Amino acid sequence: MQIKTIIILIITSSLGITGCQTTTNPSEYVSISYPSGAPKIVSDFRTMTSVEGKRRNQIHQGIDILGKNGQEILAVADGRVLKATIEKCWGPTIAIDHGASDDGKKIIALYGHVDEMLVSSGHKVKRGQVIARLGNNHFKFDCISKVRHLHLQIGQRYKSNPSIFAYGWATFIFDGFRSRNPHLLWADGPGKVTCFKPNKKYKSGTITYPFPCG
Repeated sequence: MQIKTIIILIITSSLGITGCQTTTNPSEYVSISYPSGAPKIVSDFRTMTSVEGKRRNQIHQGIDILGKNGQEILAVADGRVLKATIEKCWGPTIAIDHGASDDGKKIIALYGHVDEMLVSSGHKVKRGQVIARLGNNHFKFDCISKVRHLHLQIGQRYKSNPSIFAYGWATFIFDGFRSRNPHLLWADGPGKVTCFKPNKKYKSGTITYPFPCG
């Protein structure tokens, strides 16, 4: 039974089926639920399927969410902006230090493939604050793959002085190949995608959805 379960998880991950998600660590497997109005993730953490439905060259280290032109991007928690720059492959990208989760692990969030950036390095942000918007630059940068979307990735080790040869996540973090599973950090609990509500209090060390929920 255990072997069959593992095979099923591998198949569903490689096909990019939403509603379940897996990692190389079996203890990190979680079922995913969405609240009403939450835009769905189209390319999930550890999937091999890209936003355009093609097979990836490597395991996905973040989550991808499609959005319209002008789509607002929200900070997933309180934090401090480490960098807001136009990366040569990812396009406009914001790196924010959101502190640490209960286990003491850092939450360094990368908000990649945005267009208009509304914060700068050193700025303090609040959970739910609009920090960026998506735009029409998805044909301009190779890593956006001609599909307008947000790429959210969470690492622990920030890279303040990247090599001139670095690109993508390697411009911002050292541990891009071992990124944290965002589904373990939702404020409502593991696997429970949590929409931000302005009048609700959230536990520090947790995250909320980077898109408004309609």
